[in-house]
Amino acid sequence: MEGRLWQPFRIGRMELKNRVVMAPIVTRYATDEGYVTERLKNYCEARARGGAALLILEASCIHPGGRTFANQLGIMDDAFIPGLRELVRVIHKHGARAAIQLEHGGRMAKSELTGMQPVAPSPLAMPGGEVPRELTVDGIAEIVTFFARAALRAKKAGFDGIEIHGAHSFLIDQFLSRASNKRRDAYGGDVRNRARFLIEVTKAVREAVGDDCTVWCRINGREYGTPEGETLEEARETARLAQEAGCEAIHVSGYGPRAPNNLTTPTFVPAVLEDLAEGIKKAVTVPVIAVGRITPEAGERILKEGKADLIAIAKALLADPELPNKVASGRLEDITPCIVCMRCRDGLRSTKFVGIKCSVNAALGREVEYRISPARKSRKVLVIGGGPAGMEAARVAARRGHQVTLWEKEARLGGQLIQAAIPPHKDRIAPLANYLQTQLGKLGVRVELRKEATVAMIGAFKPEVLILATGVKPLLPDIPGLDKAHVVQTGDVLEGRAKVGNKVAIIGGELVGCETAEFLAERGKKVTVMRRGQQMALGVGPSLRPSFLDRLGEKGVALLTEVKYHEVTSDGVVITNREGRKETVEADTIVLAAGAVPENKLYQEIKDKVSETYLIGDCVEPRTIRDAIADGYRIALKI
Repeated sequence: MEGRLWQPFRIGRMELKNRVVMAPIVTRYATDEGYVTERLKNYCEARARGGAALLILEASCIHPGGRTFANQLGIMDDAFIPGLRELVRVIHKHGARAAIQLEHGGRMAKSELTGMQPVAPSPLAMPGGEVPRELTVDGIAEIVTFFARAALRAKKAGFDGIEIHGAHSFLIDQFLSRASNKRRDAYGGDVRNRARFLIEVTKAVREAVGDDCTVWCRINGREYGTPEGETLEEARETARLAQEAGCEAIHVSGYGPRAPNNLTTPTFVPAVLEDLAEGIKKAVTVPVIAVGRITPEAGERILKEGKADLIAIAKALLADPELPNKVASGRLEDITPCIVCMRCRDGLRSTKFVGIKCSVNAALGREVEYRISPARKSRKVLVIGGGPAGMEAARVAARRGHQVTLWEKEARLGGQLIQAAIPPHKDRIAPLANYLQTQLGKLGVRVELRKEATVAMIGAFKPEVLILATGVKPLLPDIPGLDKAHVVQTGDVLEGRAKVGNKVAIIGGELVGCETAEFLAERGKKVTVMRRGQQMALGVGPSLRPSFLDRLGEKGVALLTEVKYHEVTSDGVVITNREGRKETVEADTIVLAAGAVPENKLYQEIKDKVSETYLIGDCVEPRTIRDAIADGYRIALKI
């Protein structure tokens, strides 16, 4: 495919084969101490091989006191250089350039990781964070030297470029923002003073690496939803000062509790920060890197309109490292789509596992051990169930050379992905179902719809491998009177198969119940959601949950927690509320969203009749899209 995205470009002395940049995104693939691992090398190599011209390595800690994440990549000592050199080597092997982002967490650093009190321009804590120690002028100067020393290590490791992290509320950005910088000395007050730390770091880094490394910075074009946060006009002035200090490009991001790059929209909108890149582009003469959910089509348009010079992509390259190569060769239908679920971002806070994960790419962080390779022997494989687990199993098995047939009892493929894509803010799930269905067609998987499997049918088919992905069935709560009222299931509501009155009570306040509530509220219904638990929608990740609950409140949805159900009557649902009072929640329609149970009856009947039988997806246990995809991928590699 021709276009500006594929034109060579130059930042300073660094020549790039195209204009696609892998944006820095924290992976937590380093060791506990911050050293490079084989996992991190394999991750980077896959994205270099995939066609991105420049890989900017994640926020790398320049000093032990600035550590922000567990397993954060380090560059705080010469001992890190050999591993970083290996990382550069595997990136260079595929014709890509390598840059590293230098970061100090400031007040975002955690004493449980560092053993030290965090530092900041002012003694103001992040929400829920520790109170930091205010930096002295001498302390600021010391941190400037830490940046310079880290930059020199990066140069010795062979990096082509260095990005100074001045965004996302890390230390440099804490100086830039009036919300976190209340100083009255030369480092506080107007924009020039608040940018002084960034300028001193830039000059020190520039001096440390000379002309051999290209140097630039990343800044917020704006802070969203933060009182006294940075404005675009302030960011334009900061960008001009950074250019004067020696930055050879400006990477423009956005930050804050209402930042559009960290939230969803009612329907998918690409390039949510392009106005910020355009605003900075008008203020500087050095190249501008745009970021923020930019699709290839939007990236091409942004370049054509002169709003930016390079297009940075992060989450979409987690979902599919081959995205640039696929776009360049016109294979758009083969791109595994990012569904903007933010599970990758949420995983950075996880204590359950180490390393970023992706809902649609089970091979993320396992690029070598999960490589799809030909099977030793082609086998006759039967997959029952056309949801995400079944389709992914069929896709990977077919790619390995197996003869795959998929039976689906419904008239369409997609399973729960179909309904999941209907509520507001969820349309980005539909491309995943379309992608999987397209791949099955291209790979020659025999798909038979409206075919509900029985033991006899399976016996007649004689599969060598049987994979069951039969999903779930709704859980019916034990509440008296359900048979006497107008009771419907969420799926029937979302797909328009059930009539819904004006007053709706939803029993069940997890993800599906709350999404159905928003769906109905947008259609003018008066909706009450109830659950026995203490909190609503715990299945929504922490990145999106606050804004999701805010939307429900703004749309008038009543959320009742810690209820005790008594009965359902023609008037509604009789409950005891959290205050201990008995009341009737009036409703002419009761919607059940009380959860689901595995549909594994067929497995119990067939497991001893086919020697190699596997159970995957929700019929093992109701879980997430990520779990379904991971199950399907893993079993298809095994057979």
